[in-house]
Amino acid sequence: MPFGDTFGTGSIPFLNQPIDVILLNLLIWTGWIPILIVFVWGFIMVYQSLQQGKYVSSLRFVMLAIDVPSATEQSPKALEHLFSNLIGAKSSLTWKEKWIIGKVHPVFAFEIVSTEGYVQFYVRTQTRFRDTIEAGIYAHYPDAEISEVEDYAANFPRKFPDEEYEMWGSEMALKKNEIFPIRTYVDFEDKMTQELKDPLAQTLESMSRMKPGEHFWIQFLVQPDGNDWKDAGVKHVDELFGKVKSAGPGAIASGVAGAISIPSMVLQEATGVDLSSMLLGGGGQESEEDIWRAFKISPTEKQEAEAVLMKIGKNGLATKTRILYWGRKQVYDKQARTAMVKGILLQYANLSLNSFGMYGPQTPKDDYFWQRWVYTAKQERLVSAFVNRSWGTGATPQHLNSEELASLWHFPAIGIKAPLLRKVESRRAEPPPGLPFTFGEESLPGAPSDIPEVPSSLPGAGVQFSGPALAMPPAELPTLTDVEPNVFVQPPTEPTLATPERPGTQPPLPKERASATEQDEAAVPHMTAPTRTESIQEDEDVPPNLPV
Repeated sequence: MPFGDTFGTGSIPFLNQPIDVILLNLLIWTGWIPILIVFVWGFIMVYQSLQQGKYVSSLRFVMLAIDVPSATEQSPKALEHLFSNLIGAKSSLTWKEKWIIGKVHPVFAFEIVSTEGYVQFYVRTQTRFRDTIEAGIYAHYPDAEISEVEDYAANFPRKFPDEEYEMWGSEMALKKNEIFPIRTYVDFEDKMTQELKDPLAQTLESMSRMKPGEHFWIQFLVQPDGNDWKDAGVKHVDELFGKVKSAGPGAIASGVAGAISIPSMVLQEATGVDLSSMLLGGGGQESEEDIWRAFKISPTEKQEAEAVLMKIGKNGLATKTRILYWGRKQVYDKQARTAMVKGILLQYANLSLNSFGMYGPQTPKDDYFWQRWVYTAKQERLVSAFVNRSWGTGATPQHLNSEELASLWHFPAIGIKAPLLRKVESRRAEPPPGLPFTFGEESLPGAPSDIPEVPSSLPGAGVQFSGPALAMPPAELPTLTDVEPNVFVQPPTEPTLATPERPGTQPPLPKERASATEQDEAAVPHMTAPTRTESIQEDEDVPPNLPV
């Protein structure tokens, strides 16, 4: 039986039909296959997203506020080590963890917040990674103070329009491929003096200009997910130098080729047309490799290749960036603050390589009437993504290496004088290791119990001593209680000469007082002062009434 008779309908062979009828029948018989694949894949993605949401909601997070050191000479390179160490938070996910449990790699939020002009650095992380963050900061900034605080963004509205607040902002994304770097702190160093002209100074100064009722938030979400992103950079550099590798078909192309293989074979047998070549290509000749391409490279291409190699040579993390401006309706000034939102990251732009720009679907706009229809919806979506530190909402994450992240989020050096930046007011130090301390009586095992009590009559009565047992004073030592009250005791003095009575001098003591004094001298013989019995002749030149 002829090959075409197997597809026949009645007395008319299938392959003898017009080409449009053949294609229509092929579409009816096999067209549902790619549609089914799309539906199944979409169902799997929705299920995985739901499981990931449940997993993230079960995690415990902590918000850390960082008071930066008041005088630090560290460069942003100190925090470059912190971002590099975050790669260690990545774990290899098993099939069960990824598709059944919904486990994802941890997401860290590094934020700079201005609350009515007072600037504060924040880090939001899972509780189990708190030690990693604190160790990375204290290692290079031992004078910094880190404290756990409530989420500052929790008290702001989520629905718009709001009666009290107005908000505008955007999500920022790289304008070019992620393999091209932005300007980093290395590019801001003076080549002659090696002085860092930190662009963060402009950012902090602008944020400190917020008036009462205004708030300005900057957020960098980072997630460690490996370093496979650098393969695209290696491929780009090879292409610049003429080293081209023949790439095989991708996963989608392979799937489509398998789905149309049978219809393509039938059509080619009937008409001689190769359907797979028409849809997927592959009939052309591969271009020959230019062995002299490396010697023809232009200065711009050479600079581009060096910059790409510098970026992919360091650890990178997937990153999302969001900037929000809040204001009470009485002080809300969108026109004045829009320039800050747009330009605060333009300082890091390298026009030959890469720069930041606003991501349109996450930016509320009201230039045209159809944009005003979705203005409040975009506001709500942007605020919800910021407050929840959402990883799946908005633009596709793009990779920044540790040097780029440290340039965007670091503590200001001693030369930056932002007036309202939260800094450490005093230095905290540990107590000396051998410092004695006092507890209650017999509060610790081995506490000395033979410390005698100090008599209540002596100074210092009631004071507890933590040292060894004190010896009691001798019993024969006279105390203040042995002396009769209201009796003056003459302290020991140097021997003096007895002088005769003169007119106008103080009369001698009464006999009763003298007898009491004599008794005291007898009781305390060592406190009496010796006197001379010889008298001194009066000088005739001295007036008789001169007081002594």
